[in-house]
Parts: sequence; C-alpha cells; structure tokens
Amino acid sequence: MRVATHFSGVEALRMAMEVERREHRFFAALARKAKGGTLREVFSGMAQDKAALLRSLRVKLGECPDEGFWDNEEEILPYLQRLPEELFNIAETVKKKLGRLSSDREALRLAIEVEERLAEYFRETAAASFHPEGKEVFIWLASEQEDHAGNLREKQGDQESARVPG
Repeated sequence: MRVATHFSGVEALRMAMEVERREHRFFAALARKAKGGTLREVFSGMAQDKAALLRSLRVKLGECPDEGFWDNEEEILPYLQRLPEELFNIAETVKKKLGRLSSDREALRLAIEVEERLAEYFRETAAASFHPEGKEVFIWLASEQEDHAGNLREKQGDQESARVPG
C-alpha cells in the first residue's frame, strides 16, 4: 500500500482501470465456469458492470488535466499498469483459486471475497492516502466494490433460501 498511498488522482484512476480490466476477465471466466444459468447471468452481469466501470474511469481520466496522458507515456505506462504488491497478491491468490473451483457455490463465495478484499484495500489506501485526489478516487472505488459485494451477497442469500425447503 505504500506506493498507492502516494498516487495522484490520475495514477489512482490508471491503477483502477487495470483492476477493472482484470476483474472483467475474472467475472467473464466465472460466467463461463458457472453450471447454473442464474449464476451464469449474475457473473455475466458483473463482467458487464466492470466493463461499464472501466468506461466511466476512462471518462474521469479524460476530465483530468492533460487528460491523464504525458509526453513520456511509453515510459510511464508499464509503471501505471503494474499493480501494487498487495493487489498483485490478491490477483495471484484469486487466479489459483479460480482454477480449483468445483461448484457454483464456491464461485460465488470467491466472487464475494474478491469484491470485499478490493473494497477493504481501497478503503485502507484512501485512509492512508497522501494525495487528496488519489484519496477521492480510492473512496469512490471502495464504494463501488462494496456495492458489488453487497449485490453478490444478496444473490448468495437468494440461492440459499431457494435451497431451503419451504
């Protein structure tokens, strides 16, 4: 988190774009793996939400001074696409778990875990942020992740109550 706490608004947006790209791929993979049609739709919808969030991040980036781009973009881009260590560790853990999923129930639990861990990371980063615009972006990202986790927990509750005989 040490690196991300010093991110400007533009850097936080660029990092968020990379996270959303990866999350889009994650939810698309879950949709392909889901056995149940309802859960497949949920994961597909989440993938679409992540794509929409990525588009809104691009718009926000375009509102930044210099539209978030620099003369030495090629030098800076790899730095901005590299995830901070904490996020990289989350991504690697998720990649391993994704390959071992054996049920839709496990897939839903993993999806909730991902959203909750990202929300927690962004909340903590916002709290420790040294840059006001970066802090604002991290607060917004935490809120988005919390909303997604809440939606998934609701779906989980729906599935659990559907399994319980009346």
